[in-house]
Amino acid sequence: MKKLKVLIMTALLTATFVGCAGSPSDTAPNQTIRKISVAEAKTLIQTNAGKADFVVLDVRTPSEFSQGHLSGAINIDYNAGNFQAEVSKLDKNKRYLVYCRTSHRSGLAVDIMKDLGFKEVYDMDGGIEAWMSAGYPVVS
Repeated sequence: MKKLKVLIMTALLTATFVGCAGSPSDTAPNQTIRKISVAEAKTLIQTNAGKADFVVLDVRTPSEFSQGHLSGAINIDYNAGNFQAEVSKLDKNKRYLVYCRTSHRSGLAVDIMKDLGFKEVYDMDGGIEAWMSAGYPVVS
């Protein structure tokens, strides 16, 4: 009986914290906003290669970007002070894969994109560091 109570409490606490951490229920009905693994990101990139409605968005500084980035990525610096203005110029109906160094800035960027009404945005968990740790390629 004690184990059952512990399991129920764990489930309730998990549901509470997950619900507060940007769950899909926080998005509008016509939005897909979620965090994905680097393996899922790689598949997303491969599946959408060459498609005009798919954008890889690097939100690191230009200096970080020049040291290595995902192939085909565009760079809009989250820390530049005009990030929201620059991102608001993008087509909200396209599909976006967003990343930074470790996924802190990309998480903040995705929140802004969600609020701006972007339809489909994926945040690469772990950022480019996790990407490179998985042995996936970058370009300079």
